[in-house]
Amino acid sequence: MSKVKAITILLAEDNEDHAELMLDVLNEFNVGNIVNHVRNGEEVLQYLRNEPPFDQVDCPEPDLILLDIKMPRLDGIEVLEVIKSDEALRHLPVVMMTTSTTDEEIKKAYKLGANSYITKPLQFEEFAEKVKQLNLYWVLTSELPSHPPAESSQTGGNGERQ
Repeated sequence: MSKVKAITILLAEDNEDHAELMLDVLNEFNVGNIVNHVRNGEEVLQYLRNEPPFDQVDCPEPDLILLDIKMPRLDGIEVLEVIKSDEALRHLPVVMMTTSTTDEEIKKAYKLGANSYITKPLQFEEFAEKVKQLNLYWVLTSELPSHPPAESSQTGGNGERQ
């Protein structure tokens, strides 16, 4: 098996149970991952722009964004549209994660530049397996641009470490 590389992930998820499961799976498979968690669309953009309460030291540019579609303030589709229309952000890979399987929503996400669209299964084991497979792909198969090394941290929606 190829060497597992650590990646920085921005997890945008307002459902605390889903977020906890995803954090556990992402870190269980690859303890070197840096996973920063935000809870709504506005926080995603604040994080990416290093606006308070987020700063570049504790919140490095992510290698991958896992973006829930159904979030408060700005939903994932709106956030995706902003990311992919911003010259400084559009290079970031974005994976949409949602319970929705509507063809219209899937087409819209890809049209706006999503790199992948994954539905969240209702069963815990299936959900955990999808997150594990997603992680495997991004750390073993895909090639991502390198960043300067950053300290490992997990942050909450207000920038504090978890």
